[in-house]
Amino acid sequence: MAKAIMAVFSNPASPEREDEYNTWYDQVHIKDLLSLPGIGSATRYRVADAEHRYVALYELHDSVEAVVSQLGGLSTEVSPALDLAGTRTYFWEPVDQS
Repeated sequence: MAKAIMAVFSNPASPEREDEYNTWYDQVHIKDLLSLPGIGSATRYRVADAEHRYVALYELHDSVEAVVSQLGGLSTEVSPALDLAGTRTYFWEPVDQS
């Protein structure tokens, strides 16, 4: 079972850059994050009508703190096709149902 889920809600910087955004996210960004030892899997979703059109869900196999500390060490540059200012990241931990 995952120790937590990291959900990243994001959008392309503009409608004209959506293809560039998706290419960067799928071919560069997710590969970089999956190279970190604490991230086990990633799945992206798109919604037609919401504040954030995309969400990426990452299954964490290490503590949130450990993964966050590893994120700072990524060497990949953020694509200008990403609306970085509007991006939101949340972490969910399992609920003990005992």
